[in-house]
Amino acid sequence: MKIEIKLNRLCLIILAVLILAPSSLSAQIKQDKDKLNYELAKQYIGEEKYTEASSLLEDLIDKEFRDDYYNALTVCYKQLQESKKQEKLIKIAIKKGKTNTSIYYIDYGMFYLSKSDSTKADKMFLKAIDNLSANNTEIYLCAAHFNKNLLYDYTYKTYIKGRELLKQKTKYTYEIGYILQLQSKYDEVINEYIVLLEDNPNFLSQAEVNINNLLNSDKDKKLLSTLHNTLLEKVKANPKNEQLARLYLWTLIKEENYSLGFVQAKALDNRFDANSGNTLISFGEIAMNNEQYDIAVKTFDLLIKKGEEDNAFYEESLINRMNCLYIPFTRKTSHTEKEKKALHSEFEKTLSILGKNSKSAAIMQEYALFLAYYEHLSQEAIDILDTIVNMNTLSLKQRSLAKIDRGDIYLMEGDVWAASLEYSQVSKDLKNENEGSMAKFKNAMLSYYTGDFEWALSQFSTLRSSTSKLIANDAMEYSLLIKENMDEDSSYNALSYFAKADFLLFQNKYEEAKKNLEIIETSYISHAIFDEVLYKKGQIAYKEKKYVEADSLWNNLLLKYPYDIVADDALFSLAQMYENVFQDKEKALEYYQRIIIDYPSSLYVSQCRKKNEQIQSKKEKFPHSL
Repeated sequence: MKIEIKLNRLCLIILAVLILAPSSLSAQIKQDKDKLNYELAKQYIGEEKYTEASSLLEDLIDKEFRDDYYNALTVCYKQLQESKKQEKLIKIAIKKGKTNTSIYYIDYGMFYLSKSDSTKADKMFLKAIDNLSANNTEIYLCAAHFNKNLLYDYTYKTYIKGRELLKQKTKYTYEIGYILQLQSKYDEVINEYIVLLEDNPNFLSQAEVNINNLLNSDKDKKLLSTLHNTLLEKVKANPKNEQLARLYLWTLIKEENYSLGFVQAKALDNRFDANSGNTLISFGEIAMNNEQYDIAVKTFDLLIKKGEEDNAFYEESLINRMNCLYIPFTRKTSHTEKEKKALHSEFEKTLSILGKNSKSAAIMQEYALFLAYYEHLSQEAIDILDTIVNMNTLSLKQRSLAKIDRGDIYLMEGDVWAASLEYSQVSKDLKNENEGSMAKFKNAMLSYYTGDFEWALSQFSTLRSSTSKLIANDAMEYSLLIKENMDEDSSYNALSYFAKADFLLFQNKYEEAKKNLEIIETSYISHAIFDEVLYKKGQIAYKEKKYVEADSLWNNLLLKYPYDIVADDALFSLAQMYENVFQDKEKALEYYQRIIIDYPSSLYVSQCRKKNEQIQSKKEKFPHSL
């Protein structure tokens, strides 16, 4: 009996297979044929054979309505100017389409716009929005379709409708903000983010990111100005709203208004940080990193006045403050004895508080360089660097950098062998690091200074592949200098005098350096090194504060040797001099832009672009200050 039941079941299965096989096979054949016809239609469209394509697509869409058929057929009808067929197709899409019905209404609206019937178009666009359901994807697709057709008002209305449907009043803030910005509705853009922060205080970071993205595309800079004014009023009206107050500080930093930013940072520290200093340390470091050293010093002074007890930022503030005094000092072209004495006193006072230890090692290193290069107290400087080198709590890199500085001081004092020993130790200890490459480069420079050009050339050639772009570029320049200025008899007579002048300039012995350059000018009249001589004489004039002479020499170089390897160096030196010495931002900008345009492979290009942006930005904010 069981065997009969099993046989009966088997027969039924076989019968079912025999019945169904032909229909499933037929369905597969039909599906494959439709797929081939669709691919052929796309090919016809690519070949601009729209009549042939539309014929295939009409057959396909009659059998089954699909969005890809619809989109392809719409293209054909537009190209063939078959407006009646296009309208009929849209109506079919609205009736048969299972999803994205709003998209078809938008297409219908665009159809009416093409017929210059804005009333009917508006009706269809509003239908598209009314047809939406509480589905985020559907809302995004509808908004994107409006946006694609540059219908920003309807894009905005779509997102507002989406908020209502999803019952989230701060949904789509970034998207709405972007659309409002395109329409120059800056007040409404700002209001969007203020409402977001009032409703979601934890969204401050996200709001800053999104507003920053909008600012980056704000070419006329009106959004930032509106943001400032609106937030100022809101902060005054709502002094207890921490997020608005912090966004206002962020806005001031974006505006580079550090003076007002300092006032706001103090207020935030008092009102919301319980005088912990969290906002102040952050603001101070931002100001320092943006070279606003006076404001940064005022900020760190506030933190230092809080005292060491219950102040997590006391030592950090002391170190940062000292950096803010030292860095601008080193960038000045001249210093009075009073200025040097004042900075000396600050170093002594800071180190007496911090002590000479691993925490203060960076300040100690700066102090050593100050003593060596500005007070000419080489032995005192070396003693400090010895202390750093012997600090076992410091990393090898930190100690190695102190060794490099020690080597530089030895070299400045003329102790070539001691300098070489320092550089060699570092290049051996850190041979795979940038610091090791730097030490190797300095050793190569030492060989160049002393006239061992063959050895120096071999080292420079190796360093041209350094991971440090700065070292690689300098190595390439000196490598070319040696190769291009070899005499016809394979000697280096003129280059020897030039290298001596270079070394004497490093030692700040300007008169002796000029004498060596004068020997080249009188004894090697037709030598190829004359362009480098002009550049070096300009450097000496600059160091001697003979700025008009430096200007003349560097411009003479650009006139006579515009394609020489030091041409971009001369341009950058001129730009820096006009910006920092002559305070002529417009002229400096000309030189920065010449490097960008005429010397696109120069190492200075990225710096020039940054300078260009900074000066242009200040011109827009303060048009009469340059």
